[in-house]
Amino acid sequence: MTQNHFQQHHPYRSHRRHDHSSHQHFDHFEQIFFRGDDYFASLLQDIANAETSIDLETYIFALDDLGKKIIHALSEAAQRGVAVRVLVDGVGASQWGGDLVRLLEKAGGQTRIFHPFPWSLWQWSRSFVHVPSILKVIYLLLKINSRNHRKVCVIDKRVAYIGGFNISNSHIKGKGRGDGWRDTGVRIEDVNLSELILAFNAAWDNLAIHERLRQIFRHIYTNPIFRLNYSWHRRRVLYKNLLQRISQSKERVWITNAYFVPDNFLLKKLHDAALRDVDVRILLPRKSDVAFMPWTSQAFYERLLEAGVRIFEYLPTVLHAKTLILDNWMLIGSSNLNHRSLLHDLEVDVNIRLQSSKDELERHFLGDLQESREVTLTTWQKPYLYQRLIGSVGLYLKYWI
Repeated sequence: MTQNHFQQHHPYRSHRRHDHSSHQHFDHFEQIFFRGDDYFASLLQDIANAETSIDLETYIFALDDLGKKIIHALSEAAQRGVAVRVLVDGVGASQWGGDLVRLLEKAGGQTRIFHPFPWSLWQWSRSFVHVPSILKVIYLLLKINSRNHRKVCVIDKRVAYIGGFNISNSHIKGKGRGDGWRDTGVRIEDVNLSELILAFNAAWDNLAIHERLRQIFRHIYTNPIFRLNYSWHRRRVLYKNLLQRISQSKERVWITNAYFVPDNFLLKKLHDAALRDVDVRILLPRKSDVAFMPWTSQAFYERLLEAGVRIFEYLPTVLHAKTLILDNWMLIGSSNLNHRSLLHDLEVDVNIRLQSSKDELERHFLGDLQESREVTLTTWQKPYLYQRLIGSVGLYLKYWI
């Protein structure tokens, strides 16, 4: 199928006349990456050029070939006097430790683990919890479902990398190298990164009580460059804003998402948008790193398809990207459309501002559709019984996934 097929099936009228932000001038720089090879080559170059500080947080930091390359680059930066901090998640990087990590720490880099498993006693020394040791097990048990799913690197408080790329060979393509997962990330420069730095510091050593109280009464902008959900209030405000934006979309709602398990509010907004003739397209993985996730997502297909939503399943490899295109308002980040991102996980998404970046994201979405299979009510083959049963179990466990 050609790109024109996808554009003509649902006529897409020019959306830019509805978004006055397209006429604004922004002085910052954005570069979007769709391949892990390009993303990590750029990141390694910026790490090599770092002068003062590197704050890196990631859900998965695999100690594979890519992980070794990143750690060696960070170690070299620390040796030349750059303040290096690395924060990994206790579930996503449950194997964090050993000679490779000690190499970074001996070079002067600091590493911490966000909410390690309570039984991973050997990781406790790298966690930071404001409770007496005797209560640490209880605290970590209570926090076991609270994960840091962000993938962020802030360099010299001037450059930031954000997106869906974990530090793992899975994102690298090539024989004997990795699986070449399809993902999206962005390098952004010359913007105020203070909110990203505050969020990192909050996860690094927890906010003091007075700072938490101050955060409660801070005004939360509904259209910030960085959408961060490190407090319950921020989660609620930003999610309500997202639902409102979907309900106000006039032309299109284009979604790429790795783990699609929407709550009833989001499901209704997508359903209603399609019924009022908005071009709603959802791109999901045919192959997922979480084996049962496609079966769980398919539980929502029938209702959405009946409303006129177009659903596509990406075929070439694992789809791990998380992007949103609502008319001319666009996000790239780590947030999935599931209960984990909504209720539990720390996430961050970038509000893309430059029209050239928006045009590139739009072109790539249409290109992805050409490498996908469209699911329709007439062609959709429902999963086998055992797959539907497993998918249903996933729905019952949606609080956890």
